[in-house]
Amino acid sequence: MIKIDIKYKNVLLEVLEDKMYKLSLELDELKGGPLDSKRKELDNKQKEIEELQHIISSA
Repeated sequence: MIKIDIKYKNVLLEVLEDKMYKLSLELDELKGGPLDSKRKELDNKQKEIEELQHIISSA
């Protein structure tokens, strides 16, 4: 596991929040369409980012 100084916590959370927003915009464009590979990839990225946010918030 990578150790990161706690002073970067807020910056990391902000960056992840921005990425989540961009992913949600991309997913919104695909809304109502088939569950293709791009949508699955975006869903997986979103889940991973949520997990990272939780890990960083808990640190």
